[in-house]
Amino acid sequence: MKDKPKLSDIFPLPNEAKRLQYFVGDWNAEGSLTFQGRAFKVKGSWKFSSAAAGWGILNVGKMDIEGLGAYEEVDILGFDPGEKMFHFFAVTNTGAARDHKGRWLDDKTFSVFHEALQDGKIYREEIEAKIMSPREFTVRERDTLDSQVITTMEVTMKR
Repeated sequence: MKDKPKLSDIFPLPNEAKRLQYFVGDWNAEGSLTFQGRAFKVKGSWKFSSAAAGWGILNVGKMDIEGLGAYEEVDILGFDPGEKMFHFFAVTNTGAARDHKGRWLDDKTFSVFHEALQDGKIYREEIEAKIMSPREFTVRERDTLDSQVITTMEVTMKR
C-alpha cells in the first residue's frame, strides 16, 4: 500500500520561494533616506523568519531615522505559483499598509512595486533588494507621486 502524499508532495516548494531563505536571519541596517527634500541617516535592525514552510518570509524591522525617531515595519512576503509572482504586504508606523507585487529579476535581484491612488494622484513605490554577498544585501526604494520622486532610500543590510 502506498503512503499517503504529504502537502509538500502536492505543493512542492518552487525555486523562486526557496531563494527567499537567503534573507532569513538577523540583519543590521545602515543607510540614507530622502524625504520632503531632506536627507536623513537611518540605522536599525531587521529580523527575517521563514513562514509557511518556506513559501514566504516574515520580517520585523525597526530603524532610527536621524532627527525623526523610530520607524517600525512588519512585512509578510509570499510566493503565488499561479501568478508566478510574490506578494509583499507591509504595515508601518507611518500609516502605510501596502501590497506590493514582484519577482526575482535575476539570481541576485528581487524587485516589487505598489501602485495606487493617493489624493487622486498615482502613487508608486518601487523596492529592489540586491544580494551583494552571503552576508550583505542592499535595499533601494523610490516613491513617486504623479511621476515626481518624493522619497528615496538606500540601505545596506549586513549580518
